[in-house]
Amino acid sequence: MPTFRCKLATTDGRVIEKTLIGENRTALKEHLEREGHFVLEVRRVEQGFRFFRWKGGRKRFKSKDFITFNQELSVLIKAGLPVLTALDAIIEKIGEGELTDILREIRDDIASGASLSEAFGKFAHVFSNLYIANLQAGEKSADIPLALTRHIRYLKKIEEIKQKVIAASIYPLILTVASFFALLFLLLYVVPTFTRTYFEAGTQLPGLTLLLVNFSNGIKSNSIYILFILAGVVASFLYIRKTEEGRMGLDRWKLGIPFLGNVYLHYSISKLARTLATVLRGGIPLVDSVRIASGTLNNKYLRRKFEGAISLLMQGEGFSETLSRSKIFPALAVRMIDAGESAGSLEQVLDDMAEFYEEDVDSRLTILTSVIEPALMIIMGLLIGFIVLAMYMPIFQMAGTIS
Repeated sequence: MPTFRCKLATTDGRVIEKTLIGENRTALKEHLEREGHFVLEVRRVEQGFRFFRWKGGRKRFKSKDFITFNQELSVLIKAGLPVLTALDAIIEKIGEGELTDILREIRDDIASGASLSEAFGKFAHVFSNLYIANLQAGEKSADIPLALTRHIRYLKKIEEIKQKVIAASIYPLILTVASFFALLFLLLYVVPTFTRTYFEAGTQLPGLTLLLVNFSNGIKSNSIYILFILAGVVASFLYIRKTEEGRMGLDRWKLGIPFLGNVYLHYSISKLARTLATVLRGGIPLVDSVRIASGTLNNKYLRRKFEGAISLLMQGEGFSETLSRSKIFPALAVRMIDAGESAGSLEQVLDDMAEFYEEDVDSRLTILTSVIEPALMIIMGLLIGFIVLAMYMPIFQMAGTIS
């Protein structure tokens, strides 16, 4: 996670500076303001090039490190060690790094009398609300190891489905990039070489070859303008993505893409259901659980719709009814939640729903990759075949003339 240098004004008129770790500038500023600070400046501290960070820098805080930390903390507390002793042992073991810096501050806060959830809650810009809620539930039930084990199980399940999505995307992406550069090489190097030979020999080119030659020359002569246009498109996309309404429109567009939109929606639903089941099992009330679970939605359009469902839920309506009104959840998901509410087993139904949609995403990704791979190969073969045919047509024409 990035490091920020924060300039804060205190109530007695002093200006102090702190170096803090956060996901981004906005989240860190909001966290500091919630703590009662008057934020003057939040500036990202540049860490230099990745090579120099690797050589002499500190270890980065990764999700795998966080999972390992929770596993070790759970085992040590279950073995009967006090929380402070367990944290000391973990800090000594993992060495220097971002996580160690955070754990040292948490350890000092606990030594000063803060609870485990309060100490981690001071780093709400780093740790998720779900994790802090799980710690609170573990403190209420006097079983912190169980709460940690539950959260570890949740993290592993979310990481598993995330890795499946990434793995399904890698090969088509590599194939697409390789195909693009292969075509670019043919158009910018091979075609002009053949063309030069034909023109030097005074060969009359067929219409298909002329079409390809003109297209290749057009790309080569206007390459600067094409690069500027591409840069403008990318810059416009990044600017639109930063605005609230632009991000909302893009996220809504994602859900409308044929086939892929359903994959994205079902992935979001499975993640949301898994999170909600985990929070409810920790003893958190439904409204608070729904609010915490909504933080897992990276799609702004879905989150806005879901926040509307939260407001209806606070007015006393049933959970399944509010989801039905939001019109973002599939009818099957709404019926499953309705059945869970009626039977008083909402946590189990949410777990089952998460499993169902995770399997659905997995099967859809399998279908998608099995279709995309041959489709890309066929398209690539046709394009290369067209280029080869267009380049060799003058040779065939000359051979026919000679015979």
